[in-house]
Parts: sequence; structure tokens; C-alpha cells
Amino acid sequence: MNNKLLATVLLLLTFVGLPLMAKSSAWKVIVSIADQKTYIYKDSNLVRTAVCSTGIEDGDNDTPLGDYILNESGTKRGKFFYSKKVGEGARYWVGFIGGVYLFHSVPVTEDNKIIATEAAKLGTPASHGCVRLSMDDAKWFYETVPDGAKVHIQKESYRP
Repeated sequence: MNNKLLATVLLLLTFVGLPLMAKSSAWKVIVSIADQKTYIYKDSNLVRTAVCSTGIEDGDNDTPLGDYILNESGTKRGKFFYSKKVGEGARYWVGFIGGVYLFHSVPVTEDNKIIATEAAKLGTPASHGCVRLSMDDAKWFYETVPDGAKVHIQKESYRP
């Protein structure tokens, strides 16, 4: 890479990349498995609390605890997916561990219809490890919380 091109790339990163990083670092998502709630902060202000369903705690479907970066790879975000293997899909998904663990809507069928029996489980551990949200909350999360936001998932209760 020649010096002029390198200087241009660095300039773009400075003026384009840094504001994006600053924007995403202002966001933090906290998931409490005990409460089955997701708390979303921007600039240390709680902007939304959403009832969720985390993984069924059976050793195979647990939601992973710890700290993550929302969509760290930059390629794991979409409006719809369907898994023939599990017989359900979801809308408005965003990965927090690659494309394996996601924030997404309550489950939907292959033809994109809400599965009522699964939607009724919202607020109890019910997923295969992902964090399920209501359709409205999932859409808001997908459209609002930027890539790069910090994610913290804990077993204990959380009090904002």
C-alpha cells in the first residue's frame, strides 16, 4: 500500500470509524437469567427493559454467561432465519457470539408466522441458548442497538 493510500485510509478511519465506535461503545446490554429480563442502556441511561427467554438450563441449551460484543464479526444480523434442524426460526436477529448465539424474536414457522405456544413461554427459560424477545422488542433491538455494543449475561438478578 502506498503512503498516500495509507494516509487516506487512516483519515477515513479517524473521521468515519471513530464516531461509529463511540456510538456503539455508548450502548450496553445486560441479560439477567434469574429475572428473564434484558436491560438496554445508552450513555449509562436505561432506555428499555424487555422480558426475555434465555436457554433451557440443561447443560446443552444454556445461554452462555459472560461478556461479549454485539455482532463483533459485523456479519451476523438479519431480519429472518429458519432452522430445519430445530423446526423454527425467528425475526430480527443479532449475534453476540458469531451466528451461534443471538438476540431474536420469539420463534416463527418456516412461513414466518409466530409459534403461539413458544411465544407464550416468554419470561421463562425456553430457548436453545439464544435470548428471545417479543416481536416488538426484537425489532426495536435490531433497529436501535448498534454493532459493537457491550453485552453482559449473568445468572443472578439485576437491579437497574
